[in-house]
Amino acid sequence: MEQFWSGLLVGLILVLVAQKTFQSRKEVDGAFAHFGNHAKDVIYIFEVKPTFRFRYISPSLDLYLGEGVVAKNYENPDDCFRRIHPDDYQLLMNKVSGNMSYDEPISQRWRTNDGRYLRFEEYTTPIYKNGEIVAVQGIIRNVEAAVMKREELEYESRHDELTRVLNRRAFNEALDRLSQKAIGLIVIDLNDLKKINDNQGHSAGDLLLQKVGFLLQELSTDVYRIGGDEFVVLTDNMQQDELLNLTALVRNKFEVNHVSAAVGVAWEERLIDFTNLYNQADQNMYEQKRKCKTNRHTLC
Repeated sequence: MEQFWSGLLVGLILVLVAQKTFQSRKEVDGAFAHFGNHAKDVIYIFEVKPTFRFRYISPSLDLYLGEGVVAKNYENPDDCFRRIHPDDYQLLMNKVSGNMSYDEPISQRWRTNDGRYLRFEEYTTPIYKNGEIVAVQGIIRNVEAAVMKREELEYESRHDELTRVLNRRAFNEALDRLSQKAIGLIVIDLNDLKKINDNQGHSAGDLLLQKVGFLLQELSTDVYRIGGDEFVVLTDNMQQDELLNLTALVRNKFEVNHVSAAVGVAWEERLIDFTNLYNQADQNMYEQKRKCKTNRHTLC
């Protein structure tokens, strides 16, 4: 981070120098040659008036988007408008027209020569003359790796490491968003996990948990593992008959795949108290578990 801010400071000084010598591309290249041509961050000056064109682009842009991109943009500045992600196009137009705040970094995605989109973060400074914008200058950093790492960490923090379904943290976050909606809850408790762990080892038990997670995710994306052998499926805006059909599919999938589990279900048209809803599903599940113990022919 310290390296980024120091690079940003030096870059801003250089673009200010370039602004004062804003006469020809050759002069701008000279002002940037010592730093810009060797920087990993992309530094540029884009002239808006009297003509759309790049005054300077540091060679590092080719490292990220592909060989020849810098030369192509010097020749035809429309290339950058074709490379911007469609969802970020208006942002680019706002940047070069002055219709935005330049106080915060700008996040945008650019297409590489091989068709991938990379994410960049830019600090932009507009250049005004007689009250109108005549150019923009900026320092752009490739943040693709950092964003991917952040997304990976976010994913890991909300998913169960073993089964890859959502975890208790994600479950609690979901509950915070649920109120005054039709909410359905399916509670699943495995019957044989302890026996498998004791007789076959924890690796066999782990395989069973992974199998259950996989089977449930074939039926719903809202699957959570909230305990050792307890899973839940949480639905919102699903009608009661739809929830019962989903519950039947869960039970059938377990039976076909030889998974012994007790399944309980509860539904409320407008959720007021989740604890009450959960207790209903939990009691329903334990009632099925008791029936399994007293009648071995009961589906479990």
